[in-house]
Amino acid sequence: MFWITGVLGIAFIAAPFVLGYSTNTNALWSSIILGVVILLVSLYKAIAQDKGKWEYWVDGLAGLVAIAIPFALGFSTLATAMWACVVLGALVVIFSGYEVFFAEPETP
Repeated sequence: MFWITGVLGIAFIAAPFVLGYSTNTNALWSSIILGVVILLVSLYKAIAQDKGKWEYWVDGLAGLVAIAIPFALGFSTLATAMWACVVLGALVVIFSGYEVFFAEPETP
């Protein structure tokens, strides 16, 4: 499942440029920073040999932050940026939550 959250991290990074809200500094940097965090944690999970699930907890927390950040930083009136953060954040929370609570442990 780490590759799905990795793709969502890339989507966070690309969203300001693809969806046209790169002129809003708060929205731009929020998306980029959250995307980099999600992508790096997902890459670590892809490379790591451990069976822990802390990486998904970090991704899930980043997803929750992504849902709240348009309202906290005041760019919720910019509909495209708000919906991008809320939808992508919700997807990260859903996939990470599934992996933490419902997925079977990986077997070598």
